Amino acid sequence: MEAKKILKLNKEIIFLYIIFFVGIIGHIYPPFQKMMIAITPITLLLTGFIVLYFSHRSSKNNFLLWVVLTYIITFILEVTGVKTGSIFGAYSYGSTLGFKLFEVPLIIGFNWVLVILGSISFSKLITNNVFISSIISAIIAFIFDLILEPIAIKLDYWNWTEVVIPIQNYIAWFSIAFLSALAFNYLKIKITSKISMHYLLVQYLFFIVLLIFYR
Repeated sequence: MEAKKILKLNKEIIFLYIIFFVGIIGHIYPPFQKMMIAITPITLLLTGFIVLYFSHRSSKNNFLLWVVLTYIITFILEVTGVKTGSIFGAYSYGSTLGFKLFEVPLIIGFNWVLVILGSISFSKLITNNVFISSIISAIIAFIFDLILEPIAIKLDYWNWTEVVIPIQNYIAWFSIAFLSALAFNYLKIKITSKISMHYLLVQYLFFIVLLIFYR
């Protein structure tokens, strides 16, 4: 009975792990690779909306306000970055992430929200101090980008003009995540669901496995 209760309470988290496990298999098994890459935007939208739904349902205060502002700001920064190269460095987006507006996939701001939200959830396990929690969140997001970058290039998420990824990209990732987490903490948003933490964890696992197999 207790096992059934746990399964019921965590079915959405279990679903995320199943989806990304299937994604890992599909990406490393050649006959399925093209199909998996093609459905990437759909998969990210589906799993992302699940995370936001359960996070919002268990939230207090200004969660939706933070989500909307974070999406808009990060999307604008991405557009500025693509057009000028002044924020992250010179880069351009490929076709894998789906429909673009001003040369930036609409899903990018969505992904920023989810990565930062997951990073905040992890940081809250360590401390509730506003500043320290924001720093830890930024470090977690920064490490995520370190793992993500080589695979993102191979999967045509985006491509860099330079051979070496510019250091300003990582500085930008840290700074954006820090300021977004700081805003989250100052808004005193509370979320009891841990689904965003699991979402980030399963993405970490996903890209680490691909990093090993795509060498």
